[in-house]
Amino acid sequence: MDIKYHSEAEKKFSEHLLSLGYTKDSILYEPAFFANDGSRTYRPDFAIIDPEKKEYLAIIEIKADRLINNEEVLNQLKKYRHAIGNKKIPLFLVAVSSIPNNPLPFALYSLSEAGDLVKSDFNLFPTFRALTAEESAVRKNDIRQKKTETMDTFQRVSWFLAAVLFLIVIADIKFHFLTTERMALLGASVALIVIPFAQKFKGLGIEWEKAKNANRDE
Repeated sequence: MDIKYHSEAEKKFSEHLLSLGYTKDSILYEPAFFANDGSRTYRPDFAIIDPEKKEYLAIIEIKADRLINNEEVLNQLKKYRHAIGNKKIPLFLVAVSSIPNNPLPFALYSLSEAGDLVKSDFNLFPTFRALTAEESAVRKNDIRQKKTETMDTFQRVSWFLAAVLFLIVIADIKFHFLTTERMALLGASVALIVIPFAQKFKGLGIEWEKAKNANRDE
């Protein structure tokens, strides 16, 4: 089924994506997604997705070059990022040249994490392979960060438990209140605190293996 583009520029850009190795099922034209609060629907010009995982890899907006410095356009891109809920997803603004017969019909801008438009060489627009590799690297970095945060929390909890147990043992020397039943209950309480961390580490390990295998398959 042929897509009816609103402009010749959108059609040419779609053809350019195909020339960079993007498959037709990875290119969504005017996809619709809701804001986090469900208050409104957003429709960027293009979205790049992972056809298998159905995850957004990039958002692309096409505008005339005279609108590049328009504050409304910048806010529109920021709203896309906020609605998707991924602060690191690449957002590109492709400017259509108003100069007739311009050998470079497009100019490329990207939205930084700080919310600023940064001009780039259009010839450096990422290929599909590069974009998926970048998404995989971001996912691995997020997993690594979560693992570090979990480890830090686990260490703090472990030191706290060790201090509490040490105080209990010291107190027991004088008061002799630690019965077998109470020691068993104490051990069970420690286990209930430790088990969630073990499950968290296991889950992060599974996520890491998935990300690593996905990158290897590419």
